[in-house]
Amino acid sequence: MRTMPSTSTLLRGSAIAVALTLPGQALAGWGDENWGAMLWGLPASVPVPALEWFGLLVLALGLLATTSNSVLRSCFKKLQLAILSVGLLGAAQAQAQVTVVMDATGDGVNALSVPNGLAVGPDGSVYVSGRTSHNVFRRAPNGSISQILDVNGDGTHALLRPEALVVNASGDVFVTGFDSNNLFRRTSGGVVTELMDATGDGSSPLTNPRPVALDGSGNVLVGGVLSNTVFSVDPTGATTLILAAADALPDLFASPRGIVTDASGNVFVSSRGGDNVFRVTPTGGVTEVIDSNGDGLNALDSPRALAIDSGGNLYVAGRSSNNVFIVTPGGTITQILDASGDGTHALLAPNCLFIDAADTLFVTGALSNNAFRRAPGGTVTQIIDSTGDGATPLTNPRCIALDDNMGDAYVLSGGSEVLFRVIAVPEPSYSTGVLIGIVVLSAMTWHRRRSRAL
Repeated sequence: MRTMPSTSTLLRGSAIAVALTLPGQALAGWGDENWGAMLWGLPASVPVPALEWFGLLVLALGLLATTSNSVLRSCFKKLQLAILSVGLLGAAQAQAQVTVVMDATGDGVNALSVPNGLAVGPDGSVYVSGRTSHNVFRRAPNGSISQILDVNGDGTHALLRPEALVVNASGDVFVTGFDSNNLFRRTSGGVVTELMDATGDGSSPLTNPRPVALDGSGNVLVGGVLSNTVFSVDPTGATTLILAAADALPDLFASPRGIVTDASGNVFVSSRGGDNVFRVTPTGGVTEVIDSNGDGLNALDSPRALAIDSGGNLYVAGRSSNNVFIVTPGGTITQILDASGDGTHALLAPNCLFIDAADTLFVTGALSNNAFRRAPGGTVTQIIDSTGDGATPLTNPRCIALDDNMGDAYVLSGGSEVLFRVIAVPEPSYSTGVLIGIVVLSAMTWHRRRSRAL
């Protein structure tokens, strides 16, 4: 007669299940606990039980399969096989985590050439600008691609060499024209308007605009690389100069490359020519928050990309110094990434930063042809390298952005002129599906041996 497993057997099995599944749990998903996205493609926001509990469930099914009730025993065996299939499917999906979702063919009619700007909208749409094709594409959540802006701009004013992109909560797209010296807005309804031109605010010019950002009040911030000016454009279209070279003296403010804002309304601007970053308060006060000395031990050279987390910490990437610094609201400066990357894969010429809703930092290496993820706890992982998806290489990555709805990362490859999507599972999580399968097979093997013994 078959009997239920003893208490000691259950305890030993539980300990084994936890030991086997915890490593996979620690690695699964961008948020370190997103195995549901790996196995079933669930959105990152969907809460799922911790993976160790899933392992315990699998083991419990294996143990319960020894019950003397033949009907229950048959059901448990079938459920085991179903779960094993899911686990192996998860492993297979983890191998195919990088895909090309846009290439040089653009929308099939209009080409994409030298992609440079990247942004993700609130609905998960992805926007890409083509620097030499003078256009902007939208990739909808269903995968369809359409050109939404071209060289004609608003029909009166041209869009030449579009650089940076940003999208607001309403789905309006803002893009800078580097060679046409202007800023455009395209509403979610398709209306295109030139918001600024080379005259700037009428007193100070806007020349070769590149960085663009939004603040919490809906104002658009744009910086002119050659005019060394930063402007704010409010929702009514009124333009205000908020930073110029004279405002930063005696420090050097030259060639603004990155702009971010915090929850208090402070604006941070990176100055590539001065190897420094400035803060502009809502009242107009200007302060240098980091200079070429970096943290005092590690230098900052040619800062470009900036990012802000939920705690108001500022992240600064030094493209030529191959590092990333964090500047706390209190002014403490610490280097958190350097050329060693994750310790195995180098980080060279970091040129784009992104902070997600969980304060996870993402950074691209323009010369190391890769991208990294740094968890809030400090763990650094390479999420894509020069091999790209295995068929198309990643060369000169220009930017990275995340879809907070699904948790997927998008990496723009300037050299190979493609957009990669990296699903929300880092490569090591391949072991998760395998470990689940091991647990199930072990339980089934135990059952067969138990059956023979009885």
